[in-house]
Amino acid sequence: MNNLKKLFILISLLSFGNLAYLLDGIAVIDYNAIFLGTDLARERIDDLRDSSDYKDLTDEAQSKDSERIKLAEKLKKEESTLSQSEQEEILKKIQTLYQSIQLLSQQIQAKEQEVTQKLQADQAESVQKVVNELIKAKKIKMLLNSQALLAFDRTDEKINLTPEVVDLINKEQKNK
Repeated sequence: MNNLKKLFILISLLSFGNLAYLLDGIAVIDYNAIFLGTDLARERIDDLRDSSDYKDLTDEAQSKDSERIKLAEKLKKEESTLSQSEQEEILKKIQTLYQSIQLLSQQIQAKEQEVTQKLQADQAESVQKVVNELIKAKKIKMLLNSQALLAFDRTDEKINLTPEVVDLINKEQKNK
């Protein structure tokens, strides 16, 4: 029995050693996190959130949501004393508010997506340059997109190049 345990441990160590060897030269990158993680991205997202159009949309959405919640609470609290037509009227108002909130949310998301697409377009060349330099410097044989993986250790700096790319992009953009 003791020899069986030793054999199992030996096989496990050999397998782990081979696995570690196989992972050498493989890295993962999250392009979305890069494009949205740079100082330029934070600046542009802050500008968007400070813009009057964006604030108006978010304020209106919050106001309508508050009104919707109040109506729902009123309906729940006074359901037994309200007539059927009054209940239906409140439900119609809640539905209309909900649809308005969805429309406003779509407009907010469109503005955010517009900024994101512009960031990607403006930074694509720099990101590709930095990634190519890292591939050469670190002798990476295979670079995987994080969205294509089920899971990986994001804290492992040998595997996850994303934070290093963001840092290098930030330095490059400061020098411009």
